[in-house]
Amino acid sequence: MNAELAPGAATATPIRPRPPLFSLSRNAPFHTDAEQLAAYYADRGLMWRNVIFIGIANLGWGLALGVIGPMIVLKLSDLGVGQGIQNSIRNVNSLLLSFLVMLFSWMSDHTISRLGRRKPYFFISAPFLIVTILLFPFMAVPKLVWLVIGMQIVFNLFMDLKQSTFTLISIDCVPRSVLARTSSIFGIIGGITGFLASYNAAWLINQGETIPYIVAGLVMVVTTLCALLVKEPPVFHPPTEIFKPWSTFKISSANKRIFILMAGVALIGTYGYSCVLLNLFWEHDNLHLDAGAILKATSWGGLSGMVLAYPIGWVIDRFGGMKVVIAFFVLSTLAFFYQLHVQTLNELTLFTLAGTLYGPLYGAADIMVYKSSPEEDVGSITATNAFMRNMCGFVMGLLITGVVSWTGNNYRAGYITGELFSCVGMALFFVYAWTMRRFPENDSGVPTYTPDEPGNDEVAVSAAPSGDNVKLPVPATA
Repeated sequence: MNAELAPGAATATPIRPRPPLFSLSRNAPFHTDAEQLAAYYADRGLMWRNVIFIGIANLGWGLALGVIGPMIVLKLSDLGVGQGIQNSIRNVNSLLLSFLVMLFSWMSDHTISRLGRRKPYFFISAPFLIVTILLFPFMAVPKLVWLVIGMQIVFNLFMDLKQSTFTLISIDCVPRSVLARTSSIFGIIGGITGFLASYNAAWLINQGETIPYIVAGLVMVVTTLCALLVKEPPVFHPPTEIFKPWSTFKISSANKRIFILMAGVALIGTYGYSCVLLNLFWEHDNLHLDAGAILKATSWGGLSGMVLAYPIGWVIDRFGGMKVVIAFFVLSTLAFFYQLHVQTLNELTLFTLAGTLYGPLYGAADIMVYKSSPEEDVGSITATNAFMRNMCGFVMGLLITGVVSWTGNNYRAGYITGELFSCVGMALFFVYAWTMRRFPENDSGVPTYTPDEPGNDEVAVSAAPSGDNVKLPVPATA
């Protein structure tokens, strides 16, 4: 016989099932609890602990790859794998990443795991990346050059997985209203350690060719473990259908004008992308510098970035997107004209310092997209943004690499091509800003984030795959 509850007796609290270690099962019995989510974002102590541990993880990887990356590029060049082949691999990877980022981000958004939505993919990719770094100096010999190229392709694939998922964790764990400022903390810490690592890289290289790779691998292992201490927000968004390549576009298309913004975000950084593609080869071939000299000359940018990181983050949060994007474009254009006249090591250092002044301002362009993204679908919307950026990278990469090759390794021609398309990107921002002022509601009638609304405390949510339309409050700054 079932006993009846006495009047006034407490009702038992329903027991929530413990999330599995990893699941992408459709219609899993988990959902986001609004009270738990609000309590999570209200806990500023937890927020700063997360910022510290995310910062340590990103810092270790940034330091290791910041030193090892140029060494790998120049070593491959010495083995006969020149600018054309290396940038072709990069361009093909950009094409693949355009589609993979949508899959990886969709998977991450819909993952149910007791570790969180983003961390599992970090721990899946990390072993492959670290092992590749450790093996490279032992395999980088002429007779194994094609095996080394294959290792680079594998490395790029797992780096794509990490970059498409784990980078979203800082967006998830921090209220949008302080996103740029908390991100600047990473810049301050990274500036100090990055300067020390790059400035002394030549000494480390002189200790033995394999030593930098072993040290980098150990740093990556230790800082990867720190990511275990990050507590992700209690967001559960199990999939209701299988992944479709157009799913992310469906979410973003609630406000079709955002595609103008995304195109602007992709194109305005084309000059910067030409620097990523060409600078090491330009410094090696035209300025006649080795890896140690390049790292030492460019290391001062870390200190400058440290000083400017928080003020720039405050500027982005305070003045909104459009004004800061214009400042980015003007300053990057001035740096472009200066680069055309760089001839000496000191001038290269000054050019690097200029990059630390305008480079972080590019974040304002992405933040304009982030502030329009709901928590449960942030990966899908940012994946659409990343798709357009990577497709742009693929096309622009082919064009810039082709121009340099057609002009007999004239790197200046590549930089000019990049700057011209950055001008097109700036024009698209003006078009987007005009449409948002002229027609301030999106296609579904929901008010959307406009370029000059700093500190926007509410995020307009596009239609989720489930068909729900909601507005999620963003916790105010403490």
